[in-house]
Amino acid sequence: MRRITKAALGGLATSALIFSATQAAGGALPATTYTYAGALTDLQASGGPFDLATALLRITETADGTTFSIQIAGIDMSAEGQEFGAHLHSGPCVEGNGGMAGPHYNTDLLAGVRPKKAEISPETEVWFELVPNGAGMAVDETTVPFVPVDSDGVMSIVIHAEDTDEETGLAGPRQACFPLLVPQWIPDTI
Repeated sequence: MRRITKAALGGLATSALIFSATQAAGGALPATTYTYAGALTDLQASGGPFDLATALLRITETADGTTFSIQIAGIDMSAEGQEFGAHLHSGPCVEGNGGMAGPHYNTDLLAGVRPKKAEISPETEVWFELVPNGAGMAVDETTVPFVPVDSDGVMSIVIHAEDTDEETGLAGPRQACFPLLVPQWIPDTI
């Protein structure tokens, strides 16, 4: 069962959708944390190392940007030491159909700026490098200088088969997906 929580630090922020926080009195944006937990969605027809895995994702928004902390557990032990790129995508997780997760979220393209060619980098997108350990767990954290905004209320973290190419942002076939849906907010009890 997926548990989605929201906690505000230093003041209470409201959110209409996944990452869209409002400003507090005086124009300052308080730190807001979102927590997502649950099983990954399998995007491949054949078996893969993430078939039985679960994820815990914490997203903390501040006035300076957003920090994403991810922990994947239950990864097949055969994947120990391999590097897997993972990225924030702009679509939903649909079992067996990786294309439905859409393209990478890119702040240049999706925040209303339409340059001729969007910059593809960890400064405009959310990238993780996951390296499973001997216990079948991978942990990573990344901070970006923006707060992702999603008008549809649907985003996902997609885990790819290879590590991320720094020039193109590509990381091979899509293996697994972690949905970031907001059916309701439950106060964080932590």
